[in-house]
Amino acid sequence: MIAEDLTREQLTELKRDYLYALADSGDYAEVMNADHDEPSYDDLANADELIPDDFIFEYYEGMTFTEDDFA
Repeated sequence: MIAEDLTREQLTELKRDYLYALADSGDYAEVMNADHDEPSYDDLANADELIPDDFIFEYYEGMTFTEDDFA
């Protein structure tokens, strides 16, 4: 399945993964306009509101997922 086919829970998990990827690359504070370099618990809890669905669809364009990719 592609990103557009994911459930809300799966999409939110991808959004959290994206926040961690930003932190790993050192870009979290700049991209998220934050005063911290890693996602906070609040950021992770609100990932669905912080990251637009369309952004995730574009970011993961061309990737396919299976149920095993998600917790």
